[in-house]
Amino acid sequence: MSQIEIDPVTRIEGHLNVRVQLDQKGKVTKTLADFAEFRGFEKFLEGRLVHRAPIIVTRICGVCPIPHHLASAKAIDDGLGLELPERAEKLRELMLMGEILGDHTLHTFILAGPDFLLPELPFKQRDIIGVYRKFPEVVKQVVYTRAVGQKIIETIGVQAVHPMTAVPGGINRGFDEDTRKKLLGYLLEAKKNVIGWYDAVIAPIYEKFVDDNIELGKVESSYLGMSDSGTMSFYRGDISIIDKTGAKISEFKVGDYMNQISEEPLPYSFGKSVTVKGQPKDKSFVRTGPLARVNISKKTGTEVADKLLKELKGKYGSPVHGTLQYDLARYVCLVFAAERLEQLLSDSSITQGELKTPFKMKAGEGAGSCEAARGTVIHHYKWNDEGYITKANIITPTVINANGFEASLWSAANRNVSPGKVNEDNLWHEVGLVIRAYDPCISCATHLERALKVELLGADGKVKRVIGGN
Repeated sequence: MSQIEIDPVTRIEGHLNVRVQLDQKGKVTKTLADFAEFRGFEKFLEGRLVHRAPIIVTRICGVCPIPHHLASAKAIDDGLGLELPERAEKLRELMLMGEILGDHTLHTFILAGPDFLLPELPFKQRDIIGVYRKFPEVVKQVVYTRAVGQKIIETIGVQAVHPMTAVPGGINRGFDEDTRKKLLGYLLEAKKNVIGWYDAVIAPIYEKFVDDNIELGKVESSYLGMSDSGTMSFYRGDISIIDKTGAKISEFKVGDYMNQISEEPLPYSFGKSVTVKGQPKDKSFVRTGPLARVNISKKTGTEVADKLLKELKGKYGSPVHGTLQYDLARYVCLVFAAERLEQLLSDSSITQGELKTPFKMKAGEGAGSCEAARGTVIHHYKWNDEGYITKANIITPTVINANGFEASLWSAANRNVSPGKVNEDNLWHEVGLVIRAYDPCISCATHLERALKVELLGADGKVKRVIGGN
């Protein structure tokens, strides 16, 4: 057996390498996505005071810290039985939607964008510099729009990258009416940009690229995501799982997740994968993220995003299964984020009322979830009477999508590898396309307590001692 290795996959968060294994005849036998980092945050949390967890977990990732921050706080709220003031809930959601605005803009134009927007260039010359040369005004709008998302986060969270204000029972920072009006002004300009991108690049370029490569990485799966009684929601609501036909498998409170899904270690990686419990094999394979959100949601509750959602499902069917269609679904979610931010910032009650519900620490166990840019994230903690964490579990979208990566990679590999022939450049390109469609965050996904092996080398380079390992 031989192996083709693509290491690293570029324009994603973190370090991922892909291995395509071949038999003696040169036929693809397996495709593996190796989460090559080790982080271990679940173990870091043990022995820490639970009220510190929402701050600690923002360090899991600098790209998507807010979903971890909020899912962590919601888990503690759940374990202590706290009902939050409405203002606190709105401010938390506002911070989260600021993250989605900036994150989806980043991916659409800087990570995935070069492949879609620069098809005339050789694969390895596609980058944001090329996008700027071709679409200078759009890139200026991208920078502004991301800055607005960061400004919203910073206003509420103190820091744009590692916010620190979500606490058990609410949030410890608000803003006044003048600030609300300023943020709304910035947001309306960003929303204008986001909606304008449909005619500028999404419909004429993105959609054409997807249509031209419709079978690349395409797999049928079940889908997992949050919604608020069928309406798209990133912060509120329950978790739903639908099968590949769109039929609902289950809808559940986050605290019931252990009865609904299973985590399984990947023996060749520092990551895990997720399957649906109690389902036959063809229904146990599940994906999350923008594609899951549009498949699960009956509506978005905002004007333009609802129109786009209807058009997407009208053209491609429901559920939508194409992996590159993740990028079109992501744009629907980006428009929703801009419109939902307008709704929140147009509500003057967001500047009035209590920010926190008082509480007394006691032993507890709770789970919280929200939608990160990449899909559903779950935090689950147990803690003792003194508030020290005794057990922590974190499930991230990249873990949920791990089986999806490998199924999509199988498609890409078989398009470019056959006995006696390997189209190396196109394999490199298409592997990148399907992986970036999921927008993985490897730093978020690597919490596995895998047995580590440390080799101590002498001056001669030979192994003198081995510590750990199996």
